[in-house]
Amino acid sequence: MYYQSKLFQTQIVLQLILVVIVYGFSFAVEVQAIFCGILLCTVGIPHGSNDYLYRPDKSMIGMFKFLSIYLGTMLLYLGLWWIAPLLALILFFVISFHHFGQSNFENESLRYLPSWLWGIWVLVFPVLLHFTEAADIFQKMLASNNLANSSLFVEQSAIADFDWPVIVMFMLGIIYLISLVVYERQRFVYYFIQFGLITLWYFLAPLLSGFIIFFCLWHALQSMRHQTIYFRQSVNGTIPKFLKSMMPFSLLALLSFGLYVYFRGFQLAEAFILLSVITLPHVLVMHQLYHKTSEQKILHTLNEN
Repeated sequence: MYYQSKLFQTQIVLQLILVVIVYGFSFAVEVQAIFCGILLCTVGIPHGSNDYLYRPDKSMIGMFKFLSIYLGTMLLYLGLWWIAPLLALILFFVISFHHFGQSNFENESLRYLPSWLWGIWVLVFPVLLHFTEAADIFQKMLASNNLANSSLFVEQSAIADFDWPVIVMFMLGIIYLISLVVYERQRFVYYFIQFGLITLWYFLAPLLSGFIIFFCLWHALQSMRHQTIYFRQSVNGTIPKFLKSMMPFSLLALLSFGLYVYFRGFQLAEAFILLSVITLPHVLVMHQLYHKTSEQKILHTLNEN
């Protein structure tokens, strides 16, 4: 189980160290950008580069079918951003809520409440903490449909008059903790420590670097751990082979992003749109992987009995 793994223990220690460092020292924006860039290039982007390994048909024809569906899904979603950016943004949030929660609890069910609440917490909480900054990013993401000029987000003056973000944050945190008591009573301490450290981290860190470090440290590494376990059990593969198989699409993704930045320049809103386009097919693949893992556990239990 993830919460009993060495990775989970390591993440707790690393997160605690990061909290202490950020609390005690201040770092220039350039230093934060370099650190986050290294994490994204070594962990964040590569963690989805092995999706092709989990296709049912391992032949070259199967590879062609997989890539066609994968890239086709990305193109369709990109088209949705062009036609209906608000719907695309909502979809991005929903699939991210599910994906982050699913990886944290290793639960393939779409009806598992703690998974949804955790996904909502780790995404909505930093947005509410830095509402004005986050709202500006969302408005730029919606600008392709002239929605950036509409009143989709509450202005800063409204927040000053009524502390609704604080109330929402408090309610979300309480509801999540209650769900842990109901569904994860025996593991409550582990997930409570995780909740406390990440909540404290978001309080101390800036919006963008805080989320990137959470994304790489807690989500990408856990996702890679789960993929590695499945890879070793299903095809008797080794960790070196797993890492080697990540290289082609990792390098392709990094090269593509590098060319995009070179010719287009780095624009944060567009970068998030590109992230969402890549995320959708990855979430679909990982959901199937968690389903396969769940079936393997059931078969293993039946065989033992």
